[in-house]
Amino acid sequence: GVRVDQNTIAVVQGMGPVGCFAMLYLKAMGVKKLYSIVFEPDRAKEALAKKVGADEVFNLAYESEAEITAKLQAENGGLGVDLCFEASGAPVAVRQGMDILRNRGVYLIPGQYSNSGGIEIQPQMITFKALHIIGSSQYSMCDVKKYLEFLCDHTETHAVIRELGTKYAVSDVNRAFADAKAKKNVKTLLVM
Repeated sequence: GVRVDQNTIAVVQGMGPVGCFAMLYLKAMGVKKLYSIVFEPDRAKEALAKKVGADEVFNLAYESEAEITAKLQAENGGLGVDLCFEASGAPVAVRQGMDILRNRGVYLIPGQYSNSGGIEIQPQMITFKALHIIGSSQYSMCDVKKYLEFLCDHTETHAVIRELGTKYAVSDVNRAFADAKAKKNVKTLLVM
């Protein structure tokens, strides 16, 4: 597994359901500093990132990729961040994630679920920085057990998680779809 402790400086890219859980998890693990990068001109996403644990939020709608990258590369005495978690699904995030990591940094990439296009990367950066790049699109019942154990062990996360969900009666199905389309919810699920 990936070691996360009070010395870790971490970044989460994207604030959907996966990004929110990653933020809650990393904060509960006691990371030294936790950053979030969001991609939309939406101050509510920034507030959400703070709510789930971000020490600082960067927004690509208001700052350039180069500005944000330079700030994050300055961490660890100019070496870069220890861990980056890609949860945005934006291919361009991958290039930035590799750029902000320190030597032997860890990049977790569970956010790239669909073919959203390609990007140009410099493969030698993986070699020169000795990056650890880990993808994940599958999980087993053992993983679900670990998630549930985490939730049982970290009851402080429950209130925030409850706030992330919105319940709709079946009769409000049209409002649920309208809210999902307007991105009012982190994740919209209809349960009958």
